[in-house]
Amino acid sequence: MKTQFIINPGSGGGRGRKIFPLLREKSESLGLSADFSLPSHSREAVEIALDAQKRGCELIVACGGDGTIHSLLPALVHRPAILGVIPIGTANDLARKWKIPLRLNRALRLLAKGRPKAVDVIQTHTGGYVAGAAGIGFDATVVEQAERFRGVYKGLLPFSIAFLSEYFRYSPSSVSLRAGDWRYQGPPWQILLTKIPRYAYIFKITTSIRPDNGLMGICLIPEPPKLGFLRALPKLPFLGLRKLPGAIFLTASQLEFESSPPAGIHGDGDLIGQTPATFRVLPKALRVMVPAPRPRIRDLGFLKNKDHLPIS
Repeated sequence: MKTQFIINPGSGGGRGRKIFPLLREKSESLGLSADFSLPSHSREAVEIALDAQKRGCELIVACGGDGTIHSLLPALVHRPAILGVIPIGTANDLARKWKIPLRLNRALRLLAKGRPKAVDVIQTHTGGYVAGAAGIGFDATVVEQAERFRGVYKGLLPFSIAFLSEYFRYSPSSVSLRAGDWRYQGPPWQILLTKIPRYAYIFKITTSIRPDNGLMGICLIPEPPKLGFLRALPKLPFLGLRKLPGAIFLTASQLEFESSPPAGIHGDGDLIGQTPATFRVLPKALRVMVPAPRPRIRDLGFLKNKDHLPIS
């Protein structure tokens, strides 16, 4: 299978650039016919992915984190090429959801021995895509502030600093939401639209969302949780956002969003625009290389008939 590796040199605190020679060496040992690129920005990454498909590449490998995957979606949604992932980012929420190994050697072997699976993506009214989670409200403000610290600090630290600096001074916009027959109007602290169960690896959102059911999970936190949120923070990785007072959860295929004043939107950890906005699920619009399912015992025919067991 002809393969194009697209490596984010800044992922994992610069790990992308460091593992470049190792990726080339190990892919050759696995028999992958591959080209390698280190784009300097997301637009260049998309151009490389599109050009690779014109050259007959069937597998486009994102070497980075959720933001790297997000940047390649315009070149992969509703296209036959398969997305492979070498997770070297900070949270790697998407890789975890798709059960892609976090260890380099195992992730590389998966590219040769996995199987493609069609998964949903969320599309915005501007034509952008989100593979994992989009946020409007407090966390979008945190993402915006974290951009200022990314050049100085690595990993989750820019987001941690931004979280603490914005926590007590964030003022929500007044919003109007509509998803089917459901309506909400008021000043929400946080709205999450998600195709993944955990957000930033730490916060458990929901356990009911599936990658290919045509629905997104919607989590609305109406009131600023303030001190209650800080008290609940140690429990959130285990009990989830459902423990927050007043949190509302639903699933839908489309959400319409208006606000006054306009509010920022992030998708997969990157700022992607402002409200008003409409989000809708594109069912099975992205093909991802995931682990092949393990055979169940009842599928192993030789176990159904003891006469077929080997004689010692």
